[in-house]
Amino acid sequence: MNFIIRDAMREVAKRIAFHPEEMGAVEWRDLERVLREIFEGLGYGTKLTRSGKDGGFDLELEVEGFLYFVEVKQWSEPKKVGQDIIERFIDVVVANAGKGGLLLSTSGFTSEVMRARVEVSTKLVVLAGRQKLESLCKLYVQNERGMMVPDKGLEEILLDETF
Repeated sequence: MNFIIRDAMREVAKRIAFHPEEMGAVEWRDLERVLREIFEGLGYGTKLTRSGKDGGFDLELEVEGFLYFVEVKQWSEPKKVGQDIIERFIDVVVANAGKGGLLLSTSGFTSEVMRARVEVSTKLVVLAGRQKLESLCKLYVQNERGMMVPDKGLEEILLDETF
């Protein structure tokens, strides 16, 4: 049964790559599953956490021997990720001895977060919005079709287009 879900999530990733405006119709847990398929398809070691009891992150990635944590916020506009969410995520990354973290938000970040992003970057947690999710889907499709040029390492791909 799991292979049916995973196949479906790969198809959703392809759909988002070509129709990013449909991302909002994807349920939050399915978006986490889509990202697992994308990261795995790009060569990352992945572990999807259990729904609801994730310990503050949704995906654990192994990147070139290091652990990175990914937290996904699939919220509708106008709700945006605030500083409190980021501070909790930084604590999770540090507590789990990760090399870094990626917090993805489909609805963006508050102006408070944008002003404080320098502090976040010193903690090895990077932020990314909807465009990063779209780019990952497109990169996944290119990789699947053999069109991806491997000029970047997995860590660089993870951190590209973030702030």
